[in-house]
Amino acid sequence: MTSSTSAETGKVVRDVLVEFVEVAIHSILYNRELYPQGAFEKRVKYNVPVQMCLHPDVCEYIGHLSESLLALLSEGRVNKISVVILHPDTQAPIERYVLEIGDLKNQWSESDPYLLHTEQALRGFLLKLNISDALLQPAPKEATWTVHVHTKASTLAAVEEQFILNDFPWAVAQEKEQNIQNAKLVPLRSMNTDMLNMQLYVEEENRHLSG
Repeated sequence: MTSSTSAETGKVVRDVLVEFVEVAIHSILYNRELYPQGAFEKRVKYNVPVQMCLHPDVCEYIGHLSESLLALLSEGRVNKISVVILHPDTQAPIERYVLEIGDLKNQWSESDPYLLHTEQALRGFLLKLNISDALLQPAPKEATWTVHVHTKASTLAAVEEQFILNDFPWAVAQEKEQNIQNAKLVPLRSMNTDMLNMQLYVEEENRHLSG
């Protein structure tokens, strides 16, 4: 494989991953009822019905987030992406959807040239996301959310100026946003293909114990 071909296949892997993350975030916002149902529109991705939020501010935020993820992935490895749901009063985390990402691989260009296996695996993730609310406690009304990206400091430093120029700088997460009290783990899905290794799970506060 030439360097130009390797770079192109690497870009495809990053694009597929970021597109999936974008759809997954919209699905989480819908399934956890963080916005009114009327703010969403049904679409189809990977042959799965998904709900995409139409709120301009949400779309702009997720769009900037996607651009940032592409930049971070281009400069180095992103270990985890977390959608964190915060209590409306305390702003403490009560749920964390965690997508752990292994090394991005290039072998798919020969074994899965049309991405059929990858699409099938991602379909399974979305189907599991669509029913994940049945495994969790109801989210409090007016809960808010944020996104955490776990990566090396050197990776962030390499693209930090670009983020500032785009008026979308990242900041180190506050300690109170990182720890969930009485957390329990809810596994959702994992995949291992020639393109991606990923696993998805939820860390959820046991609110019955925390009073």
